[in-house]
Amino acid sequence: MSPVAGKVQHRGPVFSASRGRACAGLLLMGAIGVVLGLSSVAIVRGQESAASQPASQPASRPAVRFSFVDVYVDSAGQPLAAYQFELAAKVGQVKIVGVEGGEHAAFRQPPYYDPAALARNRIIIAAFNTGSDLPKGKTRVARIHLQITGERQPEYTIKLDVAASPDGQKISGATAAVRQGGSS
Repeated sequence: MSPVAGKVQHRGPVFSASRGRACAGLLLMGAIGVVLGLSSVAIVRGQESAASQPASQPASRPAVRFSFVDVYVDSAGQPLAAYQFELAAKVGQVKIVGVEGGEHAAFRQPPYYDPAALARNRIIIAAFNTGSDLPKGKTRVARIHLQITGERQPEYTIKLDVAASPDGQKISGATAAVRQGGSS
């Protein structure tokens, strides 16, 4: 470069294209390095400040346990061919997680139930058997598996909608009962 009449003249570009890309790459790598360095400092400072603060109480979750209830139908000495009942948790936070059949061979298969009712802490269950080997008297017709949240012991209500004999007649005097099982 030489001054001409008080002006500075340039002879060709100051940077070539390849030198410009190299410089831009170096600048980018430097910027990334600065960002990473500042991030590391922020993380270390965050850990230091967290370590200097007293430990806060962990968020406590309500206790969760699993249990079951057994449902019994007493057919008042008559052969039980069909039943339908509604079971609900009137106290406690309960989620129904499974349904098993009963103890007698006639009702050993899992009974039918209303999946929509499960969302409302209740279940409607029904079963029938057209065979000749039917239970008489008190028999366990279902076992309902539960997830119980909280320390409160659930309380249940059961309503026997129908108990019927092999000829399809309603069994008068039939009752239903619930027995709570163990927790795990």
